[in-house]
Amino acid sequence: MSDAQLERVSVLLLEDDASFGAVVEDELGRRGILVARESTVKGALDRIEDGGFDVALLDLELPDGSGLDVLREITEAGLPTEALVLTGHAQVETALQAMRLGAYDYLSKPPRLEELHVQVVKAAEKARLRAENVAMRRQLRRHEPLQGFVTQDAAMKQGLATVERAAGSVLPVLIQGETGTGKELIARALHEQSPRRPFPFVPINCAALPEALIESELFGHERGAFTGAVERKTGLFEVATRGTVFLDEIGELGQLLQARLLRVIETQEFFRVGGTKPVHVDVRVVSATNRDLRAEVEAARFREDLYYRLNGVTIRLPPLRERRGDVPLLARHFLDRAGAGRMLDAGALEVLTRYDWPGNVRELEMVVLRAALLSPETVIRSEDLPLEVRPRVTPRVLRTDLTLEQMEREYVHAVFEKNRGHRGRTAEALGIDPKTLYNKLRAWGDAPPEA
Repeated sequence: MSDAQLERVSVLLLEDDASFGAVVEDELGRRGILVARESTVKGALDRIEDGGFDVALLDLELPDGSGLDVLREITEAGLPTEALVLTGHAQVETALQAMRLGAYDYLSKPPRLEELHVQVVKAAEKARLRAENVAMRRQLRRHEPLQGFVTQDAAMKQGLATVERAAGSVLPVLIQGETGTGKELIARALHEQSPRRPFPFVPINCAALPEALIESELFGHERGAFTGAVERKTGLFEVATRGTVFLDEIGELGQLLQARLLRVIETQEFFRVGGTKPVHVDVRVVSATNRDLRAEVEAARFREDLYYRLNGVTIRLPPLRERRGDVPLLARHFLDRAGAGRMLDAGALEVLTRYDWPGNVRELEMVVLRAALLSPETVIRSEDLPLEVRPRVTPRVLRTDLTLEQMEREYVHAVFEKNRGHRGRTAEALGIDPKTLYNKLRAWGDAPPEA
């Protein structure tokens, strides 16, 4: 946390030892942390009900009960407050019980003040993330106009409003958008909100069907129509009767199939391959493409008459790089849906928001789920994200004009900068004791930055 954030950290200290409580209050207060001290469980429970504390620092043995009573209240009330338990050597089992009840960590009494401060800051950071997650979940419910869609983007909302208006119509719908923007979700939403909902929704990926078989797949074939056709096959258009056919990647269809598809849309009938009798169907056609079909028409690769038949209503889905404000919403949505109990810190969210997402929402989902699986901690940080989404760092040129001491000093300051001037986290990153770090800084004549 930055210094500005530290000034806003608030701690409820439950401690009946007045002298020890005063030392802790003074030490944390000197570092910009607000401390409210209580000496009884009843007093702490009254305070905790009012909320607003990032961390509860709880002694276990009090005149009127145990700090575990306060911990249970925090857990049962669903408060974002994180608890740190202060325990004596004879209370290790009780401390472990506190961990099972949801305590962030425990510290032996009397704790080293530097370690206490570092733990309070870490616990406060997690508490802030939990509070942000609760707020984000409320925001998600407000920004999910259609099931499966999470957005606060104006252009995306306009497209979803079009879905609601067009769902009850018989007009064909053309959905345009890059791969991974959610075109099939839109198509399913159109079907689910339409009178055709009780009947089949049949998705067909035009790019995945072999060219030699696509006509048979779409329209079926009669027995003996070609080698291997040992019995009549029902085509996907026939399967979808009274429902919806979703033609994904419609721009991949060849010219001959385009002509047949045009006739089906116009007449709602077709011939099976090898058949002589027309098959009548009642289907709504929803199509999607990641190509610019207007440009395909001008290049004579797509039939103009079919294009106008398909786009009775057009819905454009913007790529994720055009709606970066949705990235934090979507990322937390995917984490919640995965049920992994993980959270993203501010640094990770910033990295995700800045990335351009060529694979759009689908890529974001995979990145978030992979980080949730592989991250060793509950909180996912920027370094837990895959390298491809992190900003590229220009390699530093190794200087050979410095002494070993000067190189050490430069490196220590670089780690300080990365940890935003936090002495405890810097020492942890360097693998040394905070006191050793302090002594080095003093020897170099540098004023120790406030942690």
